[in-house]
Formats: sequence, C-alpha cells, structure tokens
Amino acid sequence: MGAPSSCEIDIGLAVLSVLIKPGMTMTRADMADVCGCTKYQIETIEKNALKRFERLARIKGLHNYLDE
Repeated sequence: MGAPSSCEIDIGLAVLSVLIKPGMTMTRADMADVCGCTKYQIETIEKNALKRFERLARIKGLHNYLDE
C-alpha cells in the first residue's frame, strides 16, 4: 500500500472533526493513524492551514486578533 492520497487524508480529518468532542485533544501521531499518513504530513497540513488563516485575517482586518 502506497502513500495515502490527499482525498484519503481529507476524509480522515473529516471523520475526526465529527468524532472529537469539544475540549478533546489528539496528538499528530493519533491524527496520522486515523488518516493513514505520517505525523509530518499532518504537520504540513497544519502549517499550510495556519498560513492561509493568517493571510485571510490580515486581508479582512482581523490581524489584531492574531498572536504575533
């Protein structure tokens, strides 16, 4: 079995978003197990999402709410 596709990782993350209750935490390793990928791939997804969020927050004038 090769590396999971981005679609498979997306499905795993969608499942986690439904199963995880507010206040629960998971490690990247736990998330990677559910998604069938590596901790590094989860970390990369997280970094990219944070960059997009920060860029949109600055565009919309919400930069004051970001931790610098």
